[in-house]
Amino acid sequence: MTAAVFTRGSATTSARRSLAAGLAALALISGSVFTDVAPAAAAPKACSAKMSVSQPRQYSNTWVEVSKVGSKAKVETVAHYKTTKTKKRATASTKGKASLKYYTSGATPNRAVKITVTATKGKTTWKCSTSFTPRRK
Repeated sequence: MTAAVFTRGSATTSARRSLAAGLAALALISGSVFTDVAPAAAAPKACSAKMSVSQPRQYSNTWVEVSKVGSKAKVETVAHYKTTKTKKRATASTKGKASLKYYTSGATPNRAVKITVTATKGKTTWKCSTSFTPRRK
């Protein structure tokens, strides 16, 4: 009985090896096994962002100045405050520049507010960031 099971196991193992070898040969002949896989998304390009005033007083305005994006690209900025996020949108000029105004309100003094910038035009994306640190009024 043990000999019969062993023989049967060898036949199964042999059949699996043959099948694996056949599939490997087929993959080599056809070129690629993963022909239906979509290409990876392109990495975002770099843009440039700076604040008009990097240390504004509370209850004043400061502008995020974005450049080096595509002509007429859609620009979105998100300010990450201590307890909330504020989103602003604009369209870049034909020269690839945009300026978005932020009112500092009562933002926590001496705590940096990070601004993330994302610009898109068609399938192209630009990403960059900047920050400002409010000071007491």
